[in-house]
Amino acid sequence: MISLRNLRVTGFSRASYDIFWEIAPTTLDVQEYEFYVERSEAEAGPFHVIAGPLIDRYFVRDNAVPLISNNRTIFYRVRVRHPMTGKEVTSPTVDRWGTQDLIAAEIIRVETLLFTEFAGVLCWIFPVRTFGQRCPQCWDDVLGKRLDDSCATCYGTGFSGGYHYPMEFWAQLDESEMTENIAQHGHEQQRLCTFRCPASPDITPMSILIDHKNRRFRVISVGGTSKGGVSVRQEIRAVLLQPGSIEDAIPLQVDAERLQTVPWRNYTNPQDPFEAGATPDAMLDRMLGRHGYK
Repeated sequence: MISLRNLRVTGFSRASYDIFWEIAPTTLDVQEYEFYVERSEAEAGPFHVIAGPLIDRYFVRDNAVPLISNNRTIFYRVRVRHPMTGKEVTSPTVDRWGTQDLIAAEIIRVETLLFTEFAGVLCWIFPVRTFGQRCPQCWDDVLGKRLDDSCATCYGTGFSGGYHYPMEFWAQLDESEMTENIAQHGHEQQRLCTFRCPASPDITPMSILIDHKNRRFRVISVGGTSKGGVSVRQEIRAVLLQPGSIEDAIPLQVDAERLQTVPWRNYTNPQDPFEAGATPDAMLDRMLGRHGYK
């Protein structure tokens, strides 16, 4: 099976992206392999084929890429298939910002280690859909807008499904103060929280963030730090959604028996050589017991 390498997305046109890739030197007949270029606006997919099957071609220009939003990141990957055997190989996912240099890669590695092993809690992100199939339930083609902010088909986004596949990640959470806004015709509880997380997954405004307490947040701003044009850390501002919002109906499948909301190293003694390697079963049971799991 051939292997893919050096996948990159370039181009300085406001109407297209250019996708290049290579294959490692091989003695196999490349005419027997098919290449498919796939695109998504979420790092974890779903991905859709935009070109293929391609035979002995290593460049595609995406003229249909939606580039009208400053808060949208488009991800690409290339899948190679051998029709005779059915074997497939998929490249790593890349975006327009390119591959990080060695210094940025080390920063990302250390930041990821910090949040996944020590400072973070388990969270999930649902990237919002900003293009694709319009909602068949509430979208009006004549008016050009959605008619129901509480639509159970698009969750108020105007696009069918509302959000892409959820991605699990570890983030540090800064709790905000609790506030009560009482007016003559309403009563609101507003909480604006800050999250910090590694560079992956890519967080975009208007996405839905769920923390380890099953609280639903809407991302309103994303900042952070970059090195060489590549993000190495993200700072997220998110508002806690009111209970009873339509976003409460977004399904999240989690294996409760194996759920680990806080990294297990926070419950171990780092000076104990017996606890420094793998998580002991007894320690894991005690840790889960603190969170109500048996």
